[in-house]
Amino acid sequence: MEFLLTLVLLIGILLCSLYLLLIASYCFAWIKMKEERLISDVPVFVSVIVAARNEEENIARCIDAVLAQNYPSEMFELIIVDDHSEDSTFKIATEYAKKFHQIKCVQLQADFIGKKQAVTHAISIARGKLIVTTDADCQMETNWLASFVSFYVKTNAKMIVAPVAFRKENSLFEKMQSLEFMALMACGGASLYYSKAIMCNGANLCYQKEVFNEVGGYSITDEKASGDDVLLMYKIKKSYPQGVLFLKSKEAIVYTKAVNTIEAFFQQRKRWASKGFLVLNTETKAVALLIYLFNFYLLFAPLFGSICFKNSAVYPVYIEICLILFGIKCFIDFLLLFLSASFFDKKRFLLLFIPEQIIYMIYVVLFGFIGSVGKYEWKGRKTN
Repeated sequence: MEFLLTLVLLIGILLCSLYLLLIASYCFAWIKMKEERLISDVPVFVSVIVAARNEEENIARCIDAVLAQNYPSEMFELIIVDDHSEDSTFKIATEYAKKFHQIKCVQLQADFIGKKQAVTHAISIARGKLIVTTDADCQMETNWLASFVSFYVKTNAKMIVAPVAFRKENSLFEKMQSLEFMALMACGGASLYYSKAIMCNGANLCYQKEVFNEVGGYSITDEKASGDDVLLMYKIKKSYPQGVLFLKSKEAIVYTKAVNTIEAFFQQRKRWASKGFLVLNTETKAVALLIYLFNFYLLFAPLFGSICFKNSAVYPVYIEICLILFGIKCFIDFLLLFLSASFFDKKRFLLLFIPEQIIYMIYVVLFGFIGSVGKYEWKGRKTN
């Protein structure tokens, strides 16, 4: 009995130590990464691509935000690809295209479906040296494009990963999503500080058109509906190990809305997980596995102890150590969240940190188990 107890505790201490080192390294990297400032006014022609499906409530605001960019209008184009919308998305976009010469509005052919096909088609007709992708439900500040171009001129990056944040979070549910999302952004950015590509978001990406074509675009990855962002990043990172960089700039942030129902959240997370564990690169697999196992341990170790060691004299010590491990996790997670929330100007959300921590453990274990199983529904389309 004592041997089993010792073994369980040693596993927990090992997982905690690895997790502490991982998140501490992310905190260090996030601190070391300086916020980028606009340093170049050298114009580069940019093609902004928006793949839209059933976005009649959002597409106009997105177009307005792109048109309002503090960047020469003759140096960028906006290509909107309608992915078989069942509402007025294409009609709204077409009306804009009639008024503004830099807007192109096209529809996917019947035998082409999904965001990867939409982006690929847009790139085939794009004139820009740089491709910038965002989503139809997103908005951005006026120096968004200028910040990408300035960073590109400075670094000659092959792909630039930029931050995404939620906006107008009203409910507790939306604010807790925002906390998680800020942490994800910090982890993704910090990993690129170490030249390790683990995550990015297609709502705010920039890459060279010739590099997209050079790596074969979405070929090999296009059997999955999801993964247009991360899997492309892996391919570019493989060809250009130092060529994928993170743009830490408030001016480069793209804003979107958190989902407002549990069902929508469930479908969204299943979509994110649908790319599958096996297609992730080694670094991402290691990070995902460590996070999953440590959360699984903290969630079930007390239950395991109450079943196996409740009548043992060492049971109180066992529970005390479990609480210490949870406390260490809370400490380092809070530090990461504090740093990321400071960047996104949302430190007020840290009041929800403790309940978010408990719910997050359950969420990680749940979606780690069922997230990549079965179908999900997104924008009225059921997908494997």
